[in-house]
Amino acid sequence: MIFTTSRNEIRQSIVRSELRMNLLRICSRQPRTIHDLIHAPSYPGIETNLFTIQSEIGVTIELGECKNRELLVRVGHVPDPIAPEGHTELLRTSLLAFLLVPELAYAEPEAYRLYLDAWFASPAVTEALGTQAPEVQALFLTFPELAHRLFCVTHPGRERRAELPYDLAESEWIRVFNLYHIADLPVRPARLPIRELLAALRKPPLAFGGERLQGSHWKTVEGRRMRSLIRLARILGRPPIRANPSPYTISDLAGPELVEHRLRPFAAS
Repeated sequence: MIFTTSRNEIRQSIVRSELRMNLLRICSRQPRTIHDLIHAPSYPGIETNLFTIQSEIGVTIELGECKNRELLVRVGHVPDPIAPEGHTELLRTSLLAFLLVPELAYAEPEAYRLYLDAWFASPAVTEALGTQAPEVQALFLTFPELAHRLFCVTHPGRERRAELPYDLAESEWIRVFNLYHIADLPVRPARLPIRELLAALRKPPLAFGGERLQGSHWKTVEGRRMRSLIRLARILGRPPIRANPSPYTISDLAGPELVEHRLRPFAAS
């Protein structure tokens, strides 16, 4: 069965659940098994001990809910510590989670940068954006709220087509992620209303992204327009968030975290 949801519903379901947010934060740093997360020790920057405060069943349910929306994806298998000769999957937070939930990017800025660097290194993204790619990447890195508004899905998933409901139009298959149809997810670049653009730019920027923006040339007309809006946002908005170096290692991405390369950024215009 496929369930219908929206970008805001997914965002709020994570923001309102400390457990779900913490699971995504932990798995954005490196792949984890369900056994790791059920018996989780303490993690730097995360005060809640998942196992002592939340039940084993609760953690398992939340992991399932995140997988059902492709916020967590399988990136490999390792030997199961309980079942002899068995294997268990390694889970990693997906790029989709960062784009749908800017709060996750603010909570894990180093991981967010890793995901964006991998995404924008994709030949498909480079081809789609052309010479604008470095500027768009710098904008996304600086303003997670802007990234939340400026991405679309361009290809349907390769799996689960046989399980799609008959009443879901074929044109809507592209918006299906695992068991959820994200009804308001754009399928092509769109012009962002000026009010939404300013709302995104008024959120506190990430300082290390701002450093990349300063080196941008902004040669195009739209680029110069964006530069003017950013200057206005700096006057109206909040001071940049400066993150200290992470006291933990962030593992390289395996590939599935980019959700089959279905997602594309687009420029504000």
